[in-house]
Amino acid sequence: MNKIKTFISKLLKDYFNDDDKKELITILTTSLEEKVDDLVEQGTPRDEAINQSISEFGDTDDVLQAFPEKKQKALLINKRKNRFFYSLWGYLIIVGLAIFINFTFYEFFDRILWFVIVCLGLLFWPITMLYKYLLVKK
Repeated sequence: MNKIKTFISKLLKDYFNDDDKKELITILTTSLEEKVDDLVEQGTPRDEAINQSISEFGDTDDVLQAFPEKKQKALLINKRKNRFFYSLWGYLIIVGLAIFINFTFYEFFDRILWFVIVCLGLLFWPITMLYKYLLVKK
């Protein structure tokens, strides 16, 4: 039944916080194990019964529809994670551009490394997004 628990864990990996995830993994694993037991009683080999149960189970959207109270929080967690990665990539692109411009025109800017100020000032964007993501994930 390890295969079932692994499948459920991967399915819920990005959508729920740790407490909700443990609860859902327990509920869904029990449900799938019962289905496997029913198939085995009907004469299906155990490995085939596990594979059939997993293939008929559905995807993350089906799980979210079955637990509507947790769906909104799961979507919010996913949205905040996406915003964090967006801010991180934006930060890296802007900082890279600032470094490039600063060193390309180093003599023009009187040998001042002003890109450091840009890096530090802009760092609050991804830090804030990370904080919001971790806050909602708790």
